[in-house]
Amino acid sequence: MTERGITQVVVTGVATAFGVESTARQASELGFSVTLVTDAMTDMDAQAQANSIERIFPRLGECGTTRDVVERLAGR
Repeated sequence: MTERGITQVVVTGVATAFGVESTARQASELGFSVTLVTDAMTDMDAQAQANSIERIFPRLGECGTTRDVVERLAGR
């Protein structure tokens, strides 16, 4: 996608510890800047979700709430 000028992905979803984390890892490995919207994801296992958000995601990209991301995109 970089040939189209796409350099960043914003990741949300279900199954935080599996689907969201896998998507974020792959995007990071492909060289994309990754933004993870922590209040726009969920998981059946609250402990696994907390681990992903607190320990894994900060290593893969920027983390923030929906409000944080929208404000950042709006240039605030």
